[in-house]
Amino acid sequence: MHKLNLHQLATFQVVAKHSSFSRAAEELHFSQPAVSAQIHLLEKSLGIKLFDKIGRKTHLTHAGEALYLYSQKIFSLLDETVEMMEALRSPHSGILRVGADTTVGTYVIPGLLGKFHQLYPQVEIELEVFNRGYLLNELTTNMVDMAVMGKVPTEAAVFSAPLALNEMVLIAPPTHRLAGCTQVPMKELGREHFLLREVGSGTRDALKQAFEEAGLALQVSMQVGNNSAIKQSVAAGLGIALISRVAINLELEMGRLVMLDVEGFPITRKWWLVHLKEKNLSAPARAFKNFVLQETDGLLNKQDRRRKAV
Repeated sequence: MHKLNLHQLATFQVVAKHSSFSRAAEELHFSQPAVSAQIHLLEKSLGIKLFDKIGRKTHLTHAGEALYLYSQKIFSLLDETVEMMEALRSPHSGILRVGADTTVGTYVIPGLLGKFHQLYPQVEIELEVFNRGYLLNELTTNMVDMAVMGKVPTEAAVFSAPLALNEMVLIAPPTHRLAGCTQVPMKELGREHFLLREVGSGTRDALKQAFEEAGLALQVSMQVGNNSAIKQSVAAGLGIALISRVAINLELEMGRLVMLDVEGFPITRKWWLVHLKEKNLSAPARAFKNFVLQETDGLLNKQDRRRKAV
């Protein structure tokens, strides 16, 4: 199989353009024998003559004409390749793939991505919202650039930074027996039936841990797969639930749900920005990471002030 030498091909292209070895040598700042040597090596490599010398004029052979046409395409494609590599070095173009668990992906990340989009409007953004198990798989198999989740994974070596507070509160319908009560003892929850998220949910794990630490049995009335169904079911009187505070703003304003004031609640955790340590982040991904880290301090401080004011 014959291999093309790009240096020889570039020399050939200049000779073909001028139909002259001497003019090609002037343009390339080579000696004429050096140019002739490059063409000779190219012809030897391809096993075919590329030029005919007729009198004092240089003419392309049929093979030379075909090679000249393809050399133009080759160098045009190389120029496009260089342009693409330069574009990929820029944070202002390319694709950003972010994964998030269901709650933060629905209520927190879209706002951050919106601000990022204003700064980098040409970046194509892909947001995938999954439960924790699927999200972890997407992260470790390199299907997303980075993920936002409620618990830093231990299954892989990762970079992690806190992104926002996740304040988990108990909710009930306004007619519930504990609605409006203050400083309700934790033991009162032993009488209640709970709606739980699916296995693997951070909210579910936090509630189970709180009950275990209090030495109480957790009574489950239903397992529900998403926050919307949790809220509808609680409003319908099917039980109470633990849910992220960011998910219930509208329901609280409308009076469809209330937060219960129970000792030990709310439970405050954090959402984390995570990516594989060994991953070479693209320019848009690096820009998003830097943007998030800059936004994080303000977001965490704002949430903390609001929490203390309540």
